[in-house]
Amino acid sequence: MKNKSSSPKASWTAQSDHRFTQSELGRKVSQLLETGSRSQQALSEFILRDPIFVATHGIEELARWSGISPSTISRYVRDLGLESFAEFRAGVGETVHALIAPVTKLGDRLAQPDDGETVADTALRAAALMLQGLADADTAARIRKVSAEVKAARTVWVMGFGLSAHLAAMLALGLQPYRDNVINVVQFGGTEVAAGRLMSAADGDVLIAITFPRYSAEVVALAQAAKLQGVRIVALTDSPAAPLARMADEVLLAPAQHPILSSSSLPGLALIEALVSEFLMSDPAHVDRAARLAAAMAAYLAGQD
Repeated sequence: MKNKSSSPKASWTAQSDHRFTQSELGRKVSQLLETGSRSQQALSEFILRDPIFVATHGIEELARWSGISPSTISRYVRDLGLESFAEFRAGVGETVHALIAPVTKLGDRLAQPDDGETVADTALRAAALMLQGLADADTAARIRKVSAEVKAARTVWVMGFGLSAHLAAMLALGLQPYRDNVINVVQFGGTEVAAGRLMSAADGDVLIAITFPRYSAEVVALAQAAKLQGVRIVALTDSPAAPLARMADEVLLAPAQHPILSSSSLPGLALIEALVSEFLMSDPAHVDRAARLAAAMAAYLAGQD
């Protein structure tokens, strides 16, 4: 099966993903992700990660990029209670139609760039589209909900491995000035040390776990262990089909597809900044701490008297 990040178009947006998964058809696809055969689970994962791709491509293209045969896809569609792939594609398209036109336009540019367009132009154009896709009411509501959990938690744990370790560090550093007991699980020592540090997590705590393709198995295993200890799990990832999202209590979704690299960290970082901003402004006490921090740091900043 092809690596999902190798899809030819950066067509995912937070809006399309939420709209599709909340639809009747999307719920059926999600059910097959949990209870279907191996091929049904694999196809459901591909569909949930990129509904716009499914809505804008034929069965042969879906087969080529998912690694699943057209005949298996046809059986999958019938298992959903539909007569044909065309009916299925139309059903997906109904939930994401408002987003298909600009995404298709970008996809055409990626496939056949204008004369003089550089790789940097392509990457920046894709980044702008993904960031635009985050600006919807559902994402904002999820951020507010997670911010409230961060405020109420006894201890906030933040965890990520690989490239996501840097995102976790940005989130921990963003929250630490404004509330006590924010702990970055993965700072040094690898998985074994991280597991030992997380052993003290307990009921009343929140763990914000971050993972983007290529997904880390360690972050899922440690999050599962923390959940058994009564910890609330918040996943920051790219799809409800991601392994971490399927066991989390709350999920913040950010696109991760990139036209060149294996994945993009920029939308994830944008959600982190939005979460820190929401938390900071949610309580006058946080703003007061920010003012006191700024006053204390002023003497150490370049250009200050």
